Amino acid sequence: MVFEKFVVHLLDKYLSDYIENLDYKKLKVDIWSGMYYLIYYKQNFFYELFLGNVMLENLYLKPNALADLNLPVTITIGYLKKLRLQIPWKNLYTHPTKLTIDGLYVHVIPKIEVEYNAKQDEKEQYEAKMKEVEKIENLRKEKEALKNIKKIEKDNDTFGARMKLQIIQNLELSIQNIHIVYEDKTTKPNHPFAFGITLNYITFQTTNKEWIPTIIKENSPTIYKIGELNALSIYWNTNIESNSNLPRNAIIKNLQTKIAVDNNDQASKDMAYIFQPFNVKTKLIITMKPRQQNFERSMFYITIDLGHISLTLNRAQYLDILDLLEFQDHFTAKLKYIKYRPKKFDKTIQKWIFAYNAIVEEKIKPRLECYKWENIKKHLERCREYRYIYVQELTGKITNEQKQLAEELEKRLDVFNLTYIRQHAQLEARKKKQQEPKTLLKNFSNWWKKKSSQTDPELDLEKVLSAEEKKKLYETIGYEGEDTSTLTYPKDYVDIDLSIRLTMLNLNIRSKINENDQEFRLISHAALPDTQIIFKRRPATSSALFLASLGSFDVFGIATDLKQSESSNNSHPVLIHSIIQPRSSNNQLENPKLLEVEFEINPLDRDSGYRMKVISQSLEIKYHAPTINKIMEFFEQDTRYNLRRVKQVAYITYTDIKHQSILFMKYNIEKTRVLDIHIDIQSSYLLLPENGVYY
Repeated sequence: MVFEKFVVHLLDKYLSDYIENLDYKKLKVDIWSGMYYLIYYKQNFFYELFLGNVMLENLYLKPNALADLNLPVTITIGYLKKLRLQIPWKNLYTHPTKLTIDGLYVHVIPKIEVEYNAKQDEKEQYEAKMKEVEKIENLRKEKEALKNIKKIEKDNDTFGARMKLQIIQNLELSIQNIHIVYEDKTTKPNHPFAFGITLNYITFQTTNKEWIPTIIKENSPTIYKIGELNALSIYWNTNIESNSNLPRNAIIKNLQTKIAVDNNDQASKDMAYIFQPFNVKTKLIITMKPRQQNFERSMFYITIDLGHISLTLNRAQYLDILDLLEFQDHFTAKLKYIKYRPKKFDKTIQKWIFAYNAIVEEKIKPRLECYKWENIKKHLERCREYRYIYVQELTGKITNEQKQLAEELEKRLDVFNLTYIRQHAQLEARKKKQQEPKTLLKNFSNWWKKKSSQTDPELDLEKVLSAEEKKKLYETIGYEGEDTSTLTYPKDYVDIDLSIRLTMLNLNIRSKINENDQEFRLISHAALPDTQIIFKRRPATSSALFLASLGSFDVFGIATDLKQSESSNNSHPVLIHSIIQPRSSNNQLENPKLLEVEFEINPLDRDSGYRMKVISQSLEIKYHAPTINKIMEFFEQDTRYNLRRVKQVAYITYTDIKHQSILFMKYNIEKTRVLDIHIDIQSSYLLLPENGVYY
């Protein structure tokens, strides 16, 4: 009984905000029998629910599915071809848990390009407001939960952790054919542009120790997982022909044909990639019970191989990015007043009427109305009424009429008042519940109701299970109530061992070298091979180790012979070259890298609270006038950009870092923690030739 509602709750929680025309209240699920019964049907999609499968096809995304990003954009076409979920709760050991997404095509445009719809706008504003209220409440609950963090960690380390690991054990993930594009013909009306992300596929499956895909049919102490990401790319096309006026099927077909299928496939000649299609391979080894293996293996051993990544930016793309950043404030302001804009906007008198209505409705009327006694009285009545209804909802006594009235009141009240009223209503409801006699049925009813629940039902699943269901679940996942608390781990035990390796990172800048050039040419190229990041965590002592290294760094300029291939560095002058000297340690020669950074919290020797080590080799820098001049021209702006939003974000980031650094230093001074720093930076030098070119 609990599991059936739990699955429906998860589907509703994660999909209802994004998919059109879904109503999970009409869906019945029976997990233990392996059958899902369907009573709900829509013409534009269907469910195939049998033998533990949830199948959804031909789904369309809501226009405001990207509202959480707080961007002035809307979805014109959002199409999900197939979504399939299979969780065999009865046979977790012998059957894989599968999640398949095939074909996600999203076409996004600025909101101001869509004809204004008053009802739709009101609905989106209401949903955004309630999400903000929910976000504030969740933050407050998290703050309250910190008081009992030890108890929460203990609970999560036992049943919850075991449950998640069991699902991961035979988890199979398949995502393929993804294309999300943003098309803009408003920022630069004469030069529309589009940028997007394409993905061929992502797979994540269980293997044996030889990394061959398999299904674990018994309680294995070690799980091997392999993941692969194929042909992920980011492109930015300039001076495009807009597709926003095409039929829905034509747009979807166009998005399908422009997905690269491997890292050497360009998919289409008109695709200007910023990130060339690249692949990622991941290997994961999970030790289910490290205690039984004497802590010889990390609980999570992860290796990520990013392969070869190439980033390219041309002059036209750079100018489009500046224009888009500059017009973000313009988009936001225009969206605020677009409802007052008449459809016909030709005559001067119409522009004056538009300006008058916008200022009066947004600036003048709110100031005058808020000081009228009748409006103040109505506002207080709405607050009292909403508080009473919300208390009824928390205590499980709300009626359908009250729910409708609560929604109307929520539309009239702002975020501050809703948050304030709800907090006081929760205190009042808590007192009433303490005074009422407690019964098992009433406790379960209050737990299940989404808004009346004080915690996420996912976190309290173990608490509400019946004895029979709990026993059945424990037998399925192999949980015996063992103590998995990290407090009893050895001090030197590493539970998370993460390694990320980037074989090669290429950075390219392209522009027109001569005025009569028809195509952009390579003016500068940087190569960063053999980059690696390592992270290790020791939970028993709250320790962490971070290592980062860079093999070398070379920068090349404009080719002296334009007829040679751009991929060859023979004709490209070297602007920056790494000079790496081998060093000896313990009578053995080491192979040093250009840059090595090590940062550790709570080292094992306990001589210091923090340890930082930085070793850097020399760089030889040569000035090459033709390349430097072209780079300066590349970043030169055609017009004067204010970029107020970018400056604001940069300033906020700077102040946050500054405040955190001050707090960090004050904390360490108060706690008398020792910072051990070792820095060894070899000197670099600059060659400045007399004529601007070094031969």
